[in-house]
Amino acid sequence: MKGLLKKSSMLLLAVAMVIMSVISVSASQATSYTYTLDDESEYVRTQDAYLPDRTITGIGLSNASDMFIDKDNNAYISDTGNSRVLIYSLDKEKVVKEISKDTVKDKRFSGFNQPMGLFLTNAGELYVADTGAKTVFKFDKDLNYERRYDKPDAPIFADTNYEPIKVAIDSGDNLYIVSEGVYNGIIQLAKTGEFLGYFASNKTVLTPQQVFLKMIYTKEQEKNSALLNTTPTTFSNVFVDVHGAAYSVCMGEGEDLLKKHSTNGSNMFTNPVVCTENMTDVWVDGDGIIYTSDTDGFINVYTREGELIFSFGAQVSDLDVSGLFKSLVTIAVDNKGNIWTADGEKGYLQSFIPTEYATTIFHALKEYEKGNYDEALANWSYVLRLNQMSVLAHNGVAKAYLNDEKYSKAMKDFEIAGNRAGYSDAFWEVRNKAIQKYLGPFLICVLILIVLKIAFSIFDRKGKFKKKRKSLYKKLGKVPVLSEIGYAFKCARHPIDRYYDIKVNKHGSPLAALIIYVVFFGVYMWYQTGKGFIYQYTDVEDMDMGAVIVGFFAILILFIICNYLVTSITDGDGTLKQVFMIPAYGLMPVMFSMVITIGASYVLTYNEAFILTVIMMVGTVWSIATIFEGLATVHDYEFGRTVVSLIITAVFMLIAAIVVLVVLIMWDQLSDFLVTVGKEVIRNVTGG
Repeated sequence: MKGLLKKSSMLLLAVAMVIMSVISVSASQATSYTYTLDDESEYVRTQDAYLPDRTITGIGLSNASDMFIDKDNNAYISDTGNSRVLIYSLDKEKVVKEISKDTVKDKRFSGFNQPMGLFLTNAGELYVADTGAKTVFKFDKDLNYERRYDKPDAPIFADTNYEPIKVAIDSGDNLYIVSEGVYNGIIQLAKTGEFLGYFASNKTVLTPQQVFLKMIYTKEQEKNSALLNTTPTTFSNVFVDVHGAAYSVCMGEGEDLLKKHSTNGSNMFTNPVVCTENMTDVWVDGDGIIYTSDTDGFINVYTREGELIFSFGAQVSDLDVSGLFKSLVTIAVDNKGNIWTADGEKGYLQSFIPTEYATTIFHALKEYEKGNYDEALANWSYVLRLNQMSVLAHNGVAKAYLNDEKYSKAMKDFEIAGNRAGYSDAFWEVRNKAIQKYLGPFLICVLILIVLKIAFSIFDRKGKFKKKRKSLYKKLGKVPVLSEIGYAFKCARHPIDRYYDIKVNKHGSPLAALIIYVVFFGVYMWYQTGKGFIYQYTDVEDMDMGAVIVGFFAILILFIICNYLVTSITDGDGTLKQVFMIPAYGLMPVMFSMVITIGASYVLTYNEAFILTVIMMVGTVWSIATIFEGLATVHDYEFGRTVVSLIITAVFMLIAAIVVLVVLIMWDQLSDFLVTVGKEVIRNVTGG
């Protein structure tokens, strides 16, 4: 009986193992986290967007470098190490064809050398970029060899390196070729092989350090300096979608590593695109969703506008974990929406299936593009039930409300998503309706006030109320502190005369100046944190209040002391008390500009942003001119000497700041030394 049970158990175990070996294994959970962006454009965890599904091994891939999936779910793979192109049926799970020297009978085809990139047109024609052979091979829709595209013979192209690594074809059969070591851009050839020029190029933006070095370096120093290497980054891949739009990716640093190109090659993404630094491939599906791969194992998914939807993946070295890569070289999407990738070093294909969370977002984006805003809103609302803080979902809800003319609701979700441009568009509509509704009553109120003012003037012909008002102003003017604070308004209007009064001690007081400084700091902090949402980029919780307070008053005190010391040795007449008061009495214009800007920021949209800029510019220039005139008057300087004294003051301030920093660093080291010595003395005395 025991023997029978043992045999039965072994038989059941064997059957189970056979069943498991023939069934496709799907992961129950993701092997890496999924991230998205919050309203501050920082990465945050979100629900799993894709789960690892099938891992295809055993098809003999060696250093696979590119992949393309056709409408029938056949994957065309450039098997670089084996000098062939492999066609693998994702549905039938088997190799259906191989393109190589041995399988192509055309004598004109000498075989692949190093096939690095491939592209399949809508008509089914296959193009293969062969780096080793320095050409691009073309095969017809039946995969018969047709021709090759060698280096163009145009004189302008003579010195250009021609080693194609990636290729894409547009609807006019023009070729877009990424060549090894070409910094001028993507090579564009006509279907006849004629060189059309460089389709797009990367620009180098100099850092402030590089700008400074170029100003002081000689030509020879610029040539030998590693810091002045201004060679632009090269493209790593190019793709043309089913609608004919071209996309490209680059390796390096910057906010334009992923581009969607217009017909003249310029980047159509108006906002910075969040990218990884080692992107290897880009794919765009029929709905405009953009997918990119990164050699470090990361996959990014974007909307058609370049807004990041998901980012997931991770890099491993030796572990064989489903969904993780040692070298992720290419990405493609099949007709079921599954992502397919290839590991260039380990030689396997890996698929990912979208979760309900991902498919709901894709459906919402698709319905919005179709103009079905109610359906899009329903999908986005479901996404918010899964993830209440999804910035993408709040943006989607807001856009749906905006197109459905529910502007107030759109404003709310745009604000949660941190989308100031969208908020501005919705607010413009809300403001427009408010103006139309309340403009009539407002004008009536203005008219009533004008009539009342005229009636009051007629009633008060003898000016009794006017005299009482002047009497009140005189009484307030006799209050010392209020009088001296109010004197700042006079300085802004007539700086020369009023600062002369300060110089001869007729007006102004240090106490009033101190109060003005404190009030100005309060207004400044209000300006930094209290503007309307459209113009408010800094949150109070993100500010180091201690550093701001110390920095503000430290710079102020440093300026006062340094300017007094500089003018003391350059025959300036101003005293320390007067130098302390001068900036305070010149701050009124900029202070009022800040207050006006704060109020206006709640009623202006992005279209009127220039108004706030003008207000702040006028106030700032007015205050600088007033303070400058005050220093010149108090110190009895001409214009040139005043400028020189301010330059020397700035230099002294910089030196003083450096000295203080050095002292603080040395004090930390000294205190650590004293503490160490003290502990050693105590240990020796106590014997501990």
